[in-house]
Amino acid sequence: MGIPLRIVLFVLSSLMLLACSTSVRTQPGMLRIEPVDLFAGEDKKFKPFLGVMSGAVKVSYEGKKEAIRAVFEVWENGVNTKTGKTFGELTRASNRSRYYDGQFLISVAEPDGNRAGSSQYVVTAAFVDDKGHSSYRTELAADQKHMGSGLIQLHKSVQVSEQEEAAVWGMQATDENVMYVMDFSPERLKQAKWALVVKLSAVDEE
Repeated sequence: MGIPLRIVLFVLSSLMLLACSTSVRTQPGMLRIEPVDLFAGEDKKFKPFLGVMSGAVKVSYEGKKEAIRAVFEVWENGVNTKTGKTFGELTRASNRSRYYDGQFLISVAEPDGNRAGSSQYVVTAAFVDDKGHSSYRTELAADQKHMGSGLIQLHKSVQVSEQEEAAVWGMQATDENVMYVMDFSPERLKQAKWALVVKLSAVDEE
């Protein structure tokens, strides 16, 4: 039986409150992303609820944009075939600027009763800070039945301008017996049989 959404969100929120990361001041007009070890120390007790296809990053922003947006991309046979599943979190107002200081967390699981000829995934994601959280849940279907999967992780902090987006988390899967070492570069993603990539950016609320 699949894990209820409320349990996943509770675990995601708890991990955000428990996670420790060094705070580095973000330059005005910049979005800073820092990798977080989701299951460090005692937090590994949450791993059975989220599974191995999970991750988190710390998100810091100061500027004029009204929201932080997550965009989901699906790559199939090396081509970006689907883009546009999005959700976001509003930034907070402070004096003449806006800011956000929280975490983005994601978990991908295969539901019970997957069809024999293809793989399906349930994606649960959340923005979480000390004021609360906003969450998103969607389902993705692949044309193939995947035999293996692996994470595409962010290994170092990145900082991008308000006009850019940053790839922060991903997973790859394949119906073959081989998988390539993968990162977020277009050159590497062109080698993926199937991949999900999440990008964050600072945007004005639509």
